[in-house]
Amino acid sequence: MDLSKDDSAFWVLRTFGYAAVAYTTGVLGSSLINFTIYKKKVYFTDLFAQLPNRQALCKKLLECSKLQTTGHFAIVIVTVSNSKTLAEIFGNKVLKSIFHQFKDRYSDIAERMSSKMETYSLGTNQISFFFEKNEEETLESKEKFEGSIINASKKNFLHDGFFVHCDSHIGLYRFTDFSEINSGELPIGYAEEAVDTAVKQMKDLVVYNPSSLVQKSKYSKATDLLGDIDLAIRSRWMFLVYQPKIDIATGKIQSVEALIRWNHPVKGFVPPGMFIPQAEQSTLIENITDFVIKQAILQLKLWQRSGIDVDIAVNVSTYNLLQPNFVNKVLYLLQENKLDTKKLEIEITEGSLITDFQHVLNGLKRLHDASIKIALDDFGTGYSSLQYLQKLPIDFLKIDQSFVRNLETSKQSKEIVKAIVDLAHTINIKTIAEGIETMADYDYLNSVGCDMGQGFYMAKPLTSNAFVSWYSENNGVFKKVES
Repeated sequence: MDLSKDDSAFWVLRTFGYAAVAYTTGVLGSSLINFTIYKKKVYFTDLFAQLPNRQALCKKLLECSKLQTTGHFAIVIVTVSNSKTLAEIFGNKVLKSIFHQFKDRYSDIAERMSSKMETYSLGTNQISFFFEKNEEETLESKEKFEGSIINASKKNFLHDGFFVHCDSHIGLYRFTDFSEINSGELPIGYAEEAVDTAVKQMKDLVVYNPSSLVQKSKYSKATDLLGDIDLAIRSRWMFLVYQPKIDIATGKIQSVEALIRWNHPVKGFVPPGMFIPQAEQSTLIENITDFVIKQAILQLKLWQRSGIDVDIAVNVSTYNLLQPNFVNKVLYLLQENKLDTKKLEIEITEGSLITDFQHVLNGLKRLHDASIKIALDDFGTGYSSLQYLQKLPIDFLKIDQSFVRNLETSKQSKEIVKAIVDLAHTINIKTIAEGIETMADYDYLNSVGCDMGQGFYMAKPLTSNAFVSWYSENNGVFKKVES
């Protein structure tokens, strides 16, 4: 302070000024500390479910690893497969309610088995539990534990006075040693692989066996392959093959489906099922889809110059449809190559509709408005077939091959296929049957009015040159032969 000043009013003003600065500084400092604490809490919390999140589970596992915690551990992941339907009927809060009821039920199980348990939310339709037990488990106790968590998930849940059925699948990973865990993601990944298998195989529970070299190598191999994808695209290790689609009534070769193949110089042929699902969980699927669409459009242009008049179909994932520039990129490529938009078909799977349906729908509408055809792939195997069918701007339903391959032996499969064809035609949608392997399959599909088909009976996926030869030999029309 300026000691030369002796005006009492001045001293009072200065005192209050410094007091105000001190108070403001204190408030700001306290707010900054509180904000830091809040930010840290948000990072480790699923705000929707009000439960610790995936980052918190990773942190917990890493802490156990650093402390070299000993015991018998299990990670359980439960997927609520009908979450989208439940949310649409009861609102999003129903999932929060289900998660917390899961937590209460599994806590009771842990208490009965003298285990510690912590609960984590892994997203809008997955909840995870970390069990920790000191005593070694016997085969009987393991089976009892598995039976208990299955039974707990099968009981109805109560929400706002209504009993709610939860269509759940469980993945379980057990381990006793933290020495190999250098990332909290590793054991979570094993449990996720188990629950994915449970969903695909429609099982209540799948246990991941860490001693299974096949499972472990498959998981690590798929992860390792992701690093080679960009190089594979640049080096042309990836390429397209084309499977014809036939107008069943006339035999006209109507279109082809572009399918990606990967011939790795070291690992040999890599099946699409080994790398596509993992790529779909990252931005790498955008690179793959861009490559497929560009190659398919260029190939279509070359075929047209050769007098081959077919449409071409490409498979697109949810991630692609959620990208704001995806539709613009597709339209630009067609315009740049001076191709009619009606010559391109976009195929999506039913599973892609589960994720952010409204955004997916908006992308499909833009494509459809541009006269690009839309096909719903694997129809009859997903969760949302009838619920969304009338809302989707689709031109084709692709009948899943699991129904087609049983036509000769299963009356039920015949009735299902006929019902799908009749339903589609009622709402002015054409049908495509996948997996036709015999003339009997072909004839039955023709008898029920199925519009198009593809399968080994007509032609396997062909390279571009092989397709040109096959198309020319048939003069653009497939002729039935005894299979």
